[in-house]
Amino acid sequence: MALGISSRPNPDTPNGPSHLQWSYAPNRVVDWSYYSFAYTRLQEQDWAELTVHAKKKHVDAAIGWMGYWLAATGFRNADAAATPGVAYLTLDSDFQLAHMTSNAALTMGAWWPSFGYFEKYDTFTLGRFRQMGEQLALTFALSPDLTATFVQGFGTGRDGSFSYSVANNSPLYASKVGADLIAYANLNVAYQKLWEVGLHANYEWTRDPRLTAEASATDGKAYSDAAQAHLSVVGAEVRAKAPRLGRVWISPSYISVKNGWALGGGGGTEVMHSQNGLGIATNYMAFTNSPVDSTGTGSMFNLGFLYENGLASFFGRPAGTAPELKASVFGLLALASLDLPAGSKISQNSIKQFKYGADLTYQAVDWLALMLRWDEVNYDLDHGGYVFSAITSRLSVSSHFLSGESIYFQFSRYRYGERMTLAGQWPWGNPLVEGSNQIQNIGPYFNKTPDENVLKLQATIAF
Repeated sequence: MALGISSRPNPDTPNGPSHLQWSYAPNRVVDWSYYSFAYTRLQEQDWAELTVHAKKKHVDAAIGWMGYWLAATGFRNADAAATPGVAYLTLDSDFQLAHMTSNAALTMGAWWPSFGYFEKYDTFTLGRFRQMGEQLALTFALSPDLTATFVQGFGTGRDGSFSYSVANNSPLYASKVGADLIAYANLNVAYQKLWEVGLHANYEWTRDPRLTAEASATDGKAYSDAAQAHLSVVGAEVRAKAPRLGRVWISPSYISVKNGWALGGGGGTEVMHSQNGLGIATNYMAFTNSPVDSTGTGSMFNLGFLYENGLASFFGRPAGTAPELKASVFGLLALASLDLPAGSKISQNSIKQFKYGADLTYQAVDWLALMLRWDEVNYDLDHGGYVFSAITSRLSVSSHFLSGESIYFQFSRYRYGERMTLAGQWPWGNPLVEGSNQIQNIGPYFNKTPDENVLKLQATIAF
């Protein structure tokens, strides 16, 4: 439950006195949308998933249900219903290589393999693949302390949308579905539990004419344009952990996208707060559904980093010992270069964005913790005013702070730059925050400064 709190004039008396208002927080803050660079994870939405595994030696069969927008609260969202989301089968086998036991695992089905996960912002610098396909993982034991894992995958996302009006008359043709093909490879080398180095590459493209069945050669969205579309990512991630020195994670990546509009839908590659090539195109490449101004083409350099340490690690105490004091610093940089068509009305050919923060958590006893976090988000380093910050305090209660569940009470205080407004837009018309265009038609009253105060109550569990 997240509530925005502010003192404002009532919408029916915009020039009258201010009164205290409580609102559904995602309506009046700018960092709520998971598919936006503004996302801080402070105001994450309700989400649940459950995967059931049937296992025996060398066999793992799984099926999972997932959904969001929990329906018991009243308003129902059919697109958010918890339905079977993943189902896959993994067969593996051990083999001997240089007197060491190695392993080969083959997976087939629908699931979400991922690389370059950034926990503080709940996004991916390298990619998560919402696919149906195969994956081969080869793990080689090079020594008792050194292992190398090579992962290769190939699959497809299904780009399409369901039409309820068509379904009423012809259920079999209610979806226009096209295939986005995905190929990825990852090499990871790990030494004990001290460090890991990973190299990664993935590529997404399409050759399915179904995606452009309703387009014409004159609107910039013909099949020949879609056939040139691609989204590629190359990058790395490094993890290191040592007693007293703490834990560090660094992940640079480079994204290249061409005709990103042709790679849309809910499946495919999720990277840098964006779903697929269309997400990259609208978030970073000024695509406004007008190919004469932008086709969603360009490149990005990204860098994520995290450093974390605590008193237990520093003084060599066992994990799980209270009291404990833990601190972390983190950030995410995105430098986008836009490749705009000749004659484009858009004059800005680059977007430089940077968000960063720090948090401090004091675990007073096994069941009680206090956290203080600071976030700063600069939406456009070259243009002032596209910025906001937040200071957040959190009180967490759990059965034990290493047990994976907690209930917490949180308060966030925001400050906004003059260009960070509700339903704010880039100069080319895109919403500053992906998804915020849904409130643009409510009226000018809502196009003002977002709420400065947000109260949140949340329960979370993972097992």
